[in-house]
Amino acid sequence: MAQKWLQRILLVNDDGIDAPGIKLLEDVAQQLADEVWVVAPATDKSGVANSVSLREPVRVEQRGERRYAVHGTPADCVTMAVQHLMKEQLPQLILSGINNGSNIGFETVLSGTVGAAITGLLLGVPSVALSQDKRPEDAVNWRTAETFCLPVLDTLISRGLPTDSCLSINFPNLPADKIKGIKATRQGIGKVKGLQVIPTIDPHGEDYYWIRVEHGVAEFPEHSEAGAVTAGYISVTPLMFERTATESWHKLSVDLSASPL
Repeated sequence: MAQKWLQRILLVNDDGIDAPGIKLLEDVAQQLADEVWVVAPATDKSGVANSVSLREPVRVEQRGERRYAVHGTPADCVTMAVQHLMKEQLPQLILSGINNGSNIGFETVLSGTVGAAITGLLLGVPSVALSQDKRPEDAVNWRTAETFCLPVLDTLISRGLPTDSCLSINFPNLPADKIKGIKATRQGIGKVKGLQVIPTIDPHGEDYYWIRVEHGVAEFPEHSEAGAVTAGYISVTPLMFERTATESWHKLSVDLSASPL
């Protein structure tokens, strides 16, 4: 049994309020905090990153005590919770997930799960995104996340969560007894090779399209989260707003200083 470190935890995701991953996470959060709030999208909002609904209203349905479905993005959910629903008693931690599928490398740029954690960081609340890796063609096996989510969070909370970054945790797609441990990792390139457009025709003969992520990268840099997860380790990656390419910035600074307008 983990220690109840906190008074109040906020849960959000991008798979929707009825998704199995957030139900699993709620069971874990109940063991870490006295109060657990769920403020999650009413429907699946995967792939929207940290998009915020600036040009349309956000509607909220109360689904129970401390449980709200938001007709908006994961970032909308965090904003609605922190700035409105919980503003009198703010969460001490935001947990986002557990996502159905990994959020590794370039996937973190697309991920609404990670986007919610980034939004929590923006609003000053320590935040953690959690994802369960899977193969695209298979159903997700929640057993590994179910086994390790509580001890991993217990370890991280006991050591103090960062305030200058959010954490992205990925559980490998392996049986629980095959997990080798936990590693601090870097984002890296991940498994994304590109994006695909798949044309389809509806029953009326009209064209429509599916956009899908194409996987295929097989070589991973040292300390990358994809390499760690592939090797059987739970990866923990600190993520920040800062995405400047440092080497390119230095080169560009030199180039532009030598070529003033």
